[in-house]
Amino acid sequence: ALGKLQRKFYAKNQRINCPIRTYLVTARSAASAGARVLKTLRSWGLEVDEALFLAGAPKGPLLQKIRPHIFFDDQMFHIEGAQELGTIAAHVPYGIGQ
Repeated sequence: ALGKLQRKFYAKNQRINCPIRTYLVTARSAASAGARVLKTLRSWGLEVDEALFLAGAPKGPLLQKIRPHIFFDDQMFHIEGAQELGTIAAHVPYGIGQ
């Protein structure tokens, strides 16, 4: 659904006015996860406006700046940190023990 909305704006050359702005914020480095995750999201029909690879740096300061409507992560540590800043956050279980 988000991808369809994005494409409607992009088709009219109105990307700047699109109400959906998608950020990819990962604690991993671009070398370890970058191309793969971007390729996956695009295959799902979702364009990423900005991709930020923090290479282990905390996500909290960046979340304070971009002020997302909702934040998804696979690690409870990052979910709890986002919630402490007042960001609505959802855990996406992935891997062993999640």
